[in-house]
Amino acid sequence: MDMRVLNYFIAVYEERSFTKASERAHVVQSALSMQIRNLEDELGSQLFDRNPRGLEPTVTGNRFYELAVPIARSMAAAKQEVVDLAQGNKVAGSIKIGLPPSVCHGIVGELLCDYATRYPNVELSIVEAYSRHLTEQVQQGLLDAALGAMPADRSSLIYEPAFIDHFVLVSGAPVFGDNLTPCDLHGLRPLKLIMPSEQHLIGSTIQELIKSGQMVPDRVMRVDGVVSSLAFARQSDWVCIFPAVALTREIATRKLFIYPISRPALRFDLYRVHDPRRPLNMAIRAFFDMLDLSLKRAEQSREMAFRLAGSTASAS
Repeated sequence: MDMRVLNYFIAVYEERSFTKASERAHVVQSALSMQIRNLEDELGSQLFDRNPRGLEPTVTGNRFYELAVPIARSMAAAKQEVVDLAQGNKVAGSIKIGLPPSVCHGIVGELLCDYATRYPNVELSIVEAYSRHLTEQVQQGLLDAALGAMPADRSSLIYEPAFIDHFVLVSGAPVFGDNLTPCDLHGLRPLKLIMPSEQHLIGSTIQELIKSGQMVPDRVMRVDGVVSSLAFARQSDWVCIFPAVALTREIATRKLFIYPISRPALRFDLYRVHDPRRPLNMAIRAFFDMLDLSLKRAEQSREMAFRLAGSTASAS
């Protein structure tokens, strides 16, 4: 048994499908299926039950998965540590990282400038997509790491809390008083609402508000894009809801009316997501360190603006 076969088994177990696992492992399906059958012959036990609905692990398959994942992680970590030692203090290589649109719109420009200047030997690729999709891309091996949503069940991914944000209501004209005034969605008149589709974390969160009656929009338009949503809101009487980090620049310039949502309490949780079988190298760790710092600065700047607005309102 070699590590390649072990990783094939893990992919099949997590995907519950030879087709999906072969795409994830970048190997033809027939070869993958044969490797799993050879593994079952070697172990002398069936690992999966094949049925029309797909694959279901046997008792042996479940236990073998529990044993296989730590082995795969340990081997990958050992390999990365040796690579890091060989590199010394030189941060170099090619990395591919996923970031959600809210972060890209809010802070990524300055972050990329700083990273490119500090680490000229790193070839960095950024993929912008909604957080759930980014997590799936890490699972499929298309990204080295991402700032994404918590992985779904049956995932061997590692996720570490990275950022907790809160939502704001955004409009091109006043809908709840002065700019930066905290708003209660229950107290808003029916509004024309721009929102992402429900396949995205933000869209599903807003849809739950609508279903529960905590927000009653007059009309709804689904737009999967931060830039296009904000441009539409700026030039119309429609509003949108986004994590506050997406409005970092707009809060500073006050080119839009931004209302922190005080009720109901809404959180936007993002995680550093990666596959332990592809440990984070020095270039990725350096990127996440700089990203954490940028997110913290954006949060501090935003909170200062909110406090200042509150003080001004109280004084008047």
